[in-house]
Amino acid sequence: MRILYHHRTLGDGAEGIHIREMVSAFRSLGHEVRLVGPAAKETPAPASGKTSRLGILKKLFRGPAYEALELGYNLAAWLNLSREIREFKPDFIYDRYMIYNYAVVGLGRKLGIPVFLEFNAPLAYERSLERDERLYFSRLAHHLEARISKDAFRTITVSTPLKEYLVGQGVPGNQVLVMANGVNPDTFHPVPRSAALLKKYGIAPQSKIIGFTGILRPWHGIDMLVKAFCEIHKKHPDAVLLLVGDGAIRKEIEALSREKDCAKSVIITGRVPHDQVNEHIGLFDLAVSPKTTFYASPMKIPEYMAQAKAVVAPDTPNIHDLIENRHTGCLFRKDSSHSLARTLDSLLGDDELRSQVGQAGYREVYARLNWQQIARNIISVYEAGGGN
Repeated sequence: MRILYHHRTLGDGAEGIHIREMVSAFRSLGHEVRLVGPAAKETPAPASGKTSRLGILKKLFRGPAYEALELGYNLAAWLNLSREIREFKPDFIYDRYMIYNYAVVGLGRKLGIPVFLEFNAPLAYERSLERDERLYFSRLAHHLEARISKDAFRTITVSTPLKEYLVGQGVPGNQVLVMANGVNPDTFHPVPRSAALLKKYGIAPQSKIIGFTGILRPWHGIDMLVKAFCEIHKKHPDAVLLLVGDGAIRKEIEALSREKDCAKSVIITGRVPHDQVNEHIGLFDLAVSPKTTFYASPMKIPEYMAQAKAVVAPDTPNIHDLIENRHTGCLFRKDSSHSLARTLDSLLGDDELRSQVGQAGYREVYARLNWQQIARNIISVYEAGGGN
């Protein structure tokens, strides 16, 4: 099949990983994929420290002027995709949802080409909460978000709560599919503990390591993880909390660990390139995703599972799409550092449970939570002409 893949993103960070992995998965199944969009590149550009074109536009055009540009992109996308469709003749279009961007779905309907809309986040809702990206055309943004989702051939959400959100906006439930995020098992797979990394971070080989990967941001709940770790540290003096990443709240986290008197056992690695994350996860005994938005499908969870690590995450409906409690992971009461501490304590003290949970999660990755299987599911829906 020929698949035209459109996205209006910078193609970096987690979104870039998702885009590249889905393109690769479609191709691995024998399909031809063409990327199209303002920053559609086959390989990510190396970090240069320079301000992106999007960043420049945001500085030059503020407030409603910037939103007008976003709306104006519809004309550019319509013209660009029209040319690509004439030349490439795709069987279907795969579009990553972006606010105000109706052109792809509209063109697909006009030409009779199915459009799969990948819906990762309710952006109109998100931006209504953000200070630096305030929505001036909020009613229009919410209207178009629902319209785009309704008019797609099928809308793919990454979690059940995200599907429920769209259904609440009037999108028919039978055209919304839930496909949680996955992982590439060729990139994330079991590896032995690296003696070199243990030495680099000053960690004793016999230590039990509780790990987290990701940018240190307020909404990731890292402060709650530090509080939970410090609560159980006296009972598990050989335990170490390894935070793989860096970010805006690093100093706050360091101050909190000092305040809780466990700073010597809380280690922050600093930024780690994505191709080295797998080796760092290999150090973990437990892997934690402390907090998430109500609709997200954290990619770190299947990445942990692909290494057969026992995963600890909040007991929320979106996480249920990834984890079965006490089987493929262990869940704690959301927003409760005490509940998280109890869950960490029980797993640190039970080697057999950790192993069983880790192995079950590993099998789940190969059965369901991998990009190739997700791509295969999408192809099946297309071939069937629809699905629930």
